[in-house]
Amino acid sequence: MKKTMLVILSLVLLFTSLTALAATEYLGITTGGTAGTYYPLGGEIASLWMKHIADLDVSVQSSGGSKDNIIKMNNGEAEFGTVQNDVMYYAYQGDKDFFAGEVIDSFVAIGSLYPELVQVVVAADSDIKTIADLKGKNVSVGAVNSGVYFNAVQLLTEAGLTLDDIKPQHLSFDESATSFQNRQLDAFFITAGLPNPAIMDVASKQKVRLIGLDDDQMKTLQEKYAFYVPYTVPAGTYDGMDADVTVPSMNAVLICKKDLADDLIYNLTKVLFENKDEITHAKKEFISADYAVQGIPVPFHPGAEKYFKEKGLLP
Repeated sequence: MKKTMLVILSLVLLFTSLTALAATEYLGITTGGTAGTYYPLGGEIASLWMKHIADLDVSVQSSGGSKDNIIKMNNGEAEFGTVQNDVMYYAYQGDKDFFAGEVIDSFVAIGSLYPELVQVVVAADSDIKTIADLKGKNVSVGAVNSGVYFNAVQLLTEAGLTLDDIKPQHLSFDESATSFQNRQLDAFFITAGLPNPAIMDVASKQKVRLIGLDDDQMKTLQEKYAFYVPYTVPAGTYDGMDADVTVPSMNAVLICKKDLADDLIYNLTKVLFENKDEITHAKKEFISADYAVQGIPVPFHPGAEKYFKEKGLLP
């Protein structure tokens, strides 16, 4: 009799565990390199969602950046991703240079998170003053398929250079920082929020500055790439910067797969923008429903759209 009761109890516990496991929704968010902004911010967003929504398990993946995230999501490796608004535009257009002519529109937007700046880092005492001065130099242009790489190519092109004119290195944020500190690089590109942890780490050991664009250069860049807007980085942002610098910027956007349930995305959107004060990352100062609807070149998910319409932010 006792054995029978133990068997029954074991079966009940097993059934209960299996039921709870089945009720849990497992989701993944693909972000960026561990030294960038996407990865730690993605982790905080995942934690916020799991705290406020029951039976939700969100894992965070590091990746090669924006294009890599879109491809991973398209391949079913993640349900969410963080991307630059320029790269998501290229995916929908099937841009021949960025996506080899293949239209990828299996994702939609939840909302913009914060501005991303194209930061070209050199030593404070370097003789590199402009993008054109990078000719013949050892330069990290970001991981292959990352948004950084595309921005680097665009800025080099507008300065009359190609990758063949420099000695390109395809490094992640943390790899770029390490190589720069080891004097293996003359400059490196990073597209990220301000201030960037990798650049701050470098500047704590070696004074740095950013290469900016003048008004004419910025105007020319915007005429070709409408998603760029000028952003002034204040003097003192990084140790070694003794003057304001104007650089191109874009938006970092949270995206998701099209086929996710409307109620799920509505709740995730609501939780994110109404509990963002619980986020400790510095980028939370930009995260808001008002900012979320700006700079979105693709459709919103219906669940996110419903939330923004309720807030009076979309018609």
